[in-house]
Amino acid sequence: MKYTKSIISFLCLNLLLTFAMIFIANKTREIEKSNNLLKLKMEKINEDIKINKIEFITHQNSSYLEKLYYLYFSGSKKNKSPKIITVDQLQASEKNIKLVNIDN
Repeated sequence: MKYTKSIISFLCLNLLLTFAMIFIANKTREIEKSNNLLKLKMEKINEDIKINKIEFITHQNSSYLEKLYYLYFSGSKKNKSPKIITVDQLQASEKNIKLVNIDN
């Protein structure tokens, strides 16, 4: 009988520690789920950024733009294609060029 108090106190301590571990494990699982969800969102955003970079590079290629122009305006003459000017060429030229905003 002299060890009953210590045995009961250790049992209560073990029970308390068990419930604390279950509580902590539940909270870490929720955090892990939210982290995985955030990782998936970040991967989707990175994939969208890669696609946007590819489209941007493709649309800066003047030969690609000319092919698109001839594809959509195949009835027009080849010598009437729009002249594509880069920003560097625009800054280097001394011509008076007016930029126009067209709202459809």
